[in-house]
Amino acid sequence: MKNSLTAVIYLEPDQVSLRIIELPKGRVVNDVRSGALALGNDKIANYAQNMAAIVNNLNGFKQQLKDYQVQNVHFYGAIEDLAPIDARYVADQLEVRTGLKIQWLNNNQLMAKTMGCVVNRLAEFKTLSKHCLYLLTLGLDSMTLAFFHHGNFEKQWEIDLGGAKISRLVQRLRQTTTNPQEIIQDYISSKLEYISPELKRKKRTVLLIQNAPVLSSHYIKEGKHLAEIPQELLSQANREMEIKIDDRHPWSQNITTEQERRLVIPNYLVIARTAYLIHPLSIFVTDISMMDGLVNGFADSRAQSQINTMIRTSADDLAQRYGVDTAHRDFVTRFALQFFDQLRPLHRLDNHARLLLEIASKVDDIGNFINQQSHYRHSAYILKSNPLIGLSDDDNQIIAEVARYHSSEAPTATQEHYRRMDDDIQLIVAKLVAILRLVDALDDSRQQKISSIKLNLTNDSLLKIKVIANNDLVLEKWSFSKKSELFSDVFGIKPVLIERGGH
Repeated sequence: MKNSLTAVIYLEPDQVSLRIIELPKGRVVNDVRSGALALGNDKIANYAQNMAAIVNNLNGFKQQLKDYQVQNVHFYGAIEDLAPIDARYVADQLEVRTGLKIQWLNNNQLMAKTMGCVVNRLAEFKTLSKHCLYLLTLGLDSMTLAFFHHGNFEKQWEIDLGGAKISRLVQRLRQTTTNPQEIIQDYISSKLEYISPELKRKKRTVLLIQNAPVLSSHYIKEGKHLAEIPQELLSQANREMEIKIDDRHPWSQNITTEQERRLVIPNYLVIARTAYLIHPLSIFVTDISMMDGLVNGFADSRAQSQINTMIRTSADDLAQRYGVDTAHRDFVTRFALQFFDQLRPLHRLDNHARLLLEIASKVDDIGNFINQQSHYRHSAYILKSNPLIGLSDDDNQIIAEVARYHSSEAPTATQEHYRRMDDDIQLIVAKLVAILRLVDALDDSRQQKISSIKLNLTNDSLLKIKVIANNDLVLEKWSFSKKSELFSDVFGIKPVLIERGGH
């Protein structure tokens, strides 16, 4: 039995938890949580100051792992607003004191895992999302709103409306303002109104709320994962915007700590304003949590495939938003993946790198929306400002840098952005760029003249690229001669373009 047990430890700014599951069914064997950790006054992620409490809890978890004889342990942490250098310090301290090595996850990774879990584990999801469904996930630093249409994920927005941030604003306003209600209302509205034009208001729209433990514990019955919330309660909030809570409030008996009390009203107001913009037919809450999302990745073989689909969907949505040439995008994506697959012995990259190349192929031209001149730099800027759901910070950086160097500039030691990257990332970027530049050159005219490509890697350090074209390739050949130089530098192989009938 011990060989089938897997443990997941999850560190959040306000608590650390352990769940032991039995695979392959995912049955929960043990599920424990720490007491509340104090949130920071400056940064929400207060891990350094809470280090003693975190280590104490982790050592307690380790004893439970020993008791259950669990060998397979995964330790994750929500990076929230923690700076990268501080995250490394905290990770090192945790490993030294507990022997556990943490893997930091950003909000986009956590959201993808959790949304996948909601789709798969919530029995009612298919019915709720039959038409239009918005999934609102509350967080300490930000909130996420995702849109599903006919059961399929379409897009998501990360909005700067974290419960802890609003709570701090409320506390400051109470000290300086006699009537802070209107200010809070305007603050929340200002953050939400900019996405209002993109929201689809249809008669059969459903709003589903996640990561709202006070709501969950009040409305959801034991053994269930879903409950409907009375809309009148939220309508009242939009009318009065009351920011106090007392024992008469319907949720008050479910609040167990002062920190939780401070977060309830900000989250309540965010939910109310979101509902006001969406005009849902009904509102539900689910108790499926971030921990459920993490565990789901081990218990459900479909989890990663579903996340990859979300990543591709987000990339397509970004490309559409910035007016990317669809025919050129599809051409480049198709043949870039062909090159990747047939050149595996040469680049020796894994399937995750293949996914990153696919995404980069879809979005490398989004910078044309700003200006065709130096569009590749604009593409990198947009991608860094719009990290894709489901991808790590390193993954998003790789995609942005591949977009930066897919056209005119090359990733060399003279490029400042390239020099700043970690060594491991540098090599992946260089290999993916080398492939993408070749394929991009083959459609330099944006007319998709080439219908098929065959690759032949010879023993004399040549890569013969034989193409069948329906038109003259003068421009493509000229572009290919320039863009193929990086491929030779990276792989030590000279690419040669051969038209049908060539030698």
